[in-house]
Amino acid sequence: MNIEAAATANQNGLELFAAADPDKATDLLKKAYRHWADEKGILVNLGLALMQQGYPDKAEHCYKLAISSTELRTRRSARKNLGFLHLWRGEWQAGWHLHGKRFEGEKFLESQWQGEPLNKHPLVVWNDVGMGDAFHFVRYTLPLIDRGEKIIFAVHKSQVSLFKDQLAWPLHKVVDRETIDLETCIHIPLMSLIPLLDHSTEWGRKWDKRTWKPISANSSQGQIGICWASNPGDPSMHNYKSSSPEELLDVFKIDQAATEIISLQTDEPDVHKRMGLLQPKLCWLETLKQISNCKLILSVDTAVAHLAAGANKPVKMLLPKIPDWRWQQALGAKPCWYPNLILKER
Repeated sequence: MNIEAAATANQNGLELFAAADPDKATDLLKKAYRHWADEKGILVNLGLALMQQGYPDKAEHCYKLAISSTELRTRRSARKNLGFLHLWRGEWQAGWHLHGKRFEGEKFLESQWQGEPLNKHPLVVWNDVGMGDAFHFVRYTLPLIDRGEKIIFAVHKSQVSLFKDQLAWPLHKVVDRETIDLETCIHIPLMSLIPLLDHSTEWGRKWDKRTWKPISANSSQGQIGICWASNPGDPSMHNYKSSSPEELLDVFKIDQAATEIISLQTDEPDVHKRMGLLQPKLCWLETLKQISNCKLILSVDTAVAHLAAGANKPVKMLLPKIPDWRWQQALGAKPCWYPNLILKER
């Protein structure tokens, strides 16, 4: 196999991985790396596939080899993933240290806040991960606000109005993260704020407050809301995390014929048609209003689950075989990031 064939095997392996077939992906990625050992980015892909199969030690070995890459992008990805693996194990010191290397080489690191006194200067906390992470980890702005800091929260533009109008505590400002110049302000990525304030995440996992202001319900709140697919913009996790509405209802023993079901899924029109469900508008505020009319939310690991749990609604979440690090540390524990959340593994 020449390098061109190895590159094809790597690409095919990635496609199988995105299709939630990590077993076959692993075979192809191993073959690709055997014939193209200089391309250590393959090891990052292989580590992800091995992790999804439940082989964290083998995944760790791949990531450690990939860290020796001469390519900055590969080193950053390997450290980030290895950091998440340590967090998944509850190895906080190693996890946060490695995760902190995910922006190696970026000039904006020179102005990143390290916990020193702010002396009344505003601090920009910007979301460097998914929308659900912003809903989840915004709680870490509260201790700073309680001590009098001015927090500018920078998120995806679709979330700005929700955080500005509905967050249960006041932020100094909420802005579109694309408008922030990180080299000219005191800032910190949201995921880097966590170890500064709550190294073992013990405080965050015991959270028992509302994230959102209450919204008046327009009905008897007898509906069950369902969200069965995760972010399609993340092909490495979309199929792995996603389910189907039929599976969600079956796993949590909900009789569709005897229950009023509403969809909180803003895409997947074909599935809505098949299930006879109304596809909601793509608007976080509207989604929160819909959630207020529900007595229960069934969801996979995606932003809607965080939005609903933060609104103090009962949420039952279906997790993949190897869940995200935050759920691994919460399985079987009470409370587990939200007091009204129940986790179930496939």
